[in-house]
Order: sequence, then C-alpha cells, then structure tokens
Amino acid sequence: MFDTPPSTDALASSPMPPQRRFLLFGVAGGMIFLALICIAVGILLYARSQGQSPTARATPTFAAGETAPLILSALGGAIPLTQTAPSDIEIKGHKFQVIPVEVAKGTWPYQREALRGDKAAWVFGTLINYVIGLDANPDNTSLLQSLNETDSINMVTLSGRMVVFRYSGRQWVTVDKTDVFRQLRPGLTLVLLGEKGDQRLVVSASYIAENEPTPPSSASAKIGTTVDVSGAQVKALNSRLVKNVPGLPAGNAYYQVDFSVTAAGSNPLDASLFQMELIDSSGTRYALSIPASQAGSYGPPGGQLLPGTTLTATAGFIVPDALPGANVIWTFSPEAGGASPARFQLPIAGPTPTPDPRTLLAVQITQARYSADGQEVLVSGGVGNPTKEAVTLSLSDIMLQTGTSLIQINSTEPPLPWTLQPGQNLAFVIRFARPPAGTATFRLVQASFELSGLQ
Repeated sequence: MFDTPPSTDALASSPMPPQRRFLLFGVAGGMIFLALICIAVGILLYARSQGQSPTARATPTFAAGETAPLILSALGGAIPLTQTAPSDIEIKGHKFQVIPVEVAKGTWPYQREALRGDKAAWVFGTLINYVIGLDANPDNTSLLQSLNETDSINMVTLSGRMVVFRYSGRQWVTVDKTDVFRQLRPGLTLVLLGEKGDQRLVVSASYIAENEPTPPSSASAKIGTTVDVSGAQVKALNSRLVKNVPGLPAGNAYYQVDFSVTAAGSNPLDASLFQMELIDSSGTRYALSIPASQAGSYGPPGGQLLPGTTLTATAGFIVPDALPGANVIWTFSPEAGGASPARFQLPIAGPTPTPDPRTLLAVQITQARYSADGQEVLVSGGVGNPTKEAVTLSLSDIMLQTGTSLIQINSTEPPLPWTLQPGQNLAFVIRFARPPAGTATFRLVQASFELSGLQ
C-alpha cells in the first residue's frame, strides 16, 4: 500500500529535479522565518511579564533655554526608577502619592482620572528641580494659593529619604511656557493641571539642605572682605535683622545681606543662577526669599554680568525673630555644582549702618505704555539725587519682573550708565521687551512700582 522509503544513501546519491530542490528550500526558509517570529514574540511577552521593556527608552530631559511645549502620557511598560525618585509629597499636612509620568515634546494633556484620590504626577527624569503636577480641583487650588514663605513642603523618595523644600513664590504661566521646568538648581515646581484657559498656576519651592554638614566658621570672611569664588569676586557690604515686617506671620523676621559681585573671569555671569543660603548657629539653613530680598536696599540679583562689571544686590531670608547665637553664616556661589561657596560670618545685631546714597534716590514713574508696534513696553519717569555724593546707576539697577521671570531691557534713554551729581535730576525712558499679560513689577534701585493691566 505504501512504497518502501529509499535509504539515506539512495537519497544522497539520487539526482533531484531543480523544481523540487527550489520547493524544498522555500518551505525550509518559511519555517525558519516563522520560528524567528515566534521567538521574537516570546521574548516580548516574557519581557512584559517581567516588567521590562525589550527596547531602550530615552530619558526625558529639560535643557536650559528649552522652549518646546511638553506632553504628559502614562508610562508604557516599565521604566526603572532611581532611589531619588519621589514616592510621596506632603503640603501643609495634605499627603499625595506620587506617580511617575513620561514627558515628550508636544502639549501637556491632562488625565484627570490618574490624579484622583490624592495622587500627583511627577515628570520622569526631573531629579534636580522636581516637577510635580496636581489636579486643579478647588481643594488643591486653595492649598497652593494658601502657601507662604514660612511653609515647608516635604517629599519622600523611594529610598525613604525626606527632602525638605521651602515655598518661594507662585506665578501664572501659559501652558506652553517651559522655562519653569529648567533643571538648573535644586528645587521643587508644583503645577496645577486641568485648569480652564491657557494659564496654569505654578508654585516654586527652594531646596533646604538642613541635614547637610556645616563647615567650621573659622573659614568664614567678615563684612567688607572680598572673596574669590568660581570666576566671581563677592563682598558682603552689611547685614541686618528686620523685625515687625507687615504681612509676615508673628515670630518671623527678615535677615537681609547687602552684597556686591564682580564678574572676574573671562565669561559672563548669570545672576539668576546665584546660589545663596543663610545658616544660624544651631545649623538651621534658610533659603533665599524673593520678597525679603525685594524689601532690601538693592533688591534681588538679576540679569547678566559681563566680565569686569559689578552688581550690587540684597539677599533676603525669612528667619525666626529670635535667631540663636550672635552670628550667622551667609554662603554665596555663582552657580550650582561649582567649587565650595564663599562663606561670610555676619552679626545678627550690630550698629545701624550709614545709609547708602543710592537708597535715598527719589524715583518717579510718569507713564508706562506700549510702543507703536506693540512689541515693547516703554516706562518713562525721573530720578533725583538728594544726597551730597555722586551716584552711578547701571543696567543691574533696573528690573522689570513678572512672577520670577525677568523681562529683557532693550534700550534706555539716555544710555547707561547714569551718573547723578548731588542735587541732580534725570528724566529717563526705558524700553523693555513685551511682558506676558497680567501684572509686572518695575524696580529702579530700591524703588518699585506695579504695572497692571498688561494685555
């Protein structure tokens, strides 16, 4: 019924028609191809079952100056998280479980269901300036709007370490604004997600290194001493403890340090990157406060310092009105991650310093308007010198600020620097790049003015 199969020797020696050889090779090749597909599918299913992705994934980053909008999406597959990734965050007693999300260029769509039940979304890859989003429900909105500079925000990492941040400010930004996410300095950025319109509420907080070791005070300089640090020469001019500040909770005060910085290297310095901290005798550390700095003689540092130019500014901190000990330590570094910062030992209480003539200048604003093409804001006014000393004003003495963002100065009339002799008055016009809609603060030396109704 069946033919007897030939022996292997017969097969080896028997001639085979070319058509049959072609068919046999085709069938064998198809079987190998199907086998490879099955192996690939098996590897993929195994990797998913093990919580691993079979292909490498790019870690999202936020480069300095990036202007591309962002996209928020759920994690597809597993991405290994480091021990420094956040697991929980506590804001004024409210605890949120932190869920990692991927970020890519595009837009930032909102996924409300993912953030229900006291959950927050951490932008995967932001490990210097942690970026965390909260649902923009009434409770979370009220919570972020109630924060003030005496409030701390606690974050717990996957390793169980507690990281403490201090509230430093809030602002409304457009949904395509990404510079608030820059990874330039240690801190925390909280964003409300799901708000109507094209504006988001963004809260900033500074890192508090309370558990970092404090170097010995013997390495500290005194007021008036110039210290070289990372391409800068810094000098503490004077300091003071300011009590009974209106609007500040009872038991708190401002500690303000007036200082000057000269760009001593071959590269310019970005004053927005200055790192400053105050340490009391018990080792407690205090982060820079923008309102406390703005209330000082010169205001917070800002702008760019070209090689050889000098900036005078005030670093302000919110501290207890009963600071322990007789002295505090003020530290300064031109940027994060550089050499050891300059350290100054400053008295908590001391003789009232002789007022700087610059703090006595009389400033008046007469008009603020848009340019004819609508691309600039023109601020007109005058400044007078009632003192008996000549005073020189430079680019670093002028500032227009919205939230924590500085607006570029395009030109001034007359050109800077301005030198005012005793008793001299000077009329000026300053042209700024068009700021975002809302309210901006104009500052000239110690005088500040609010510009509202910007469209």
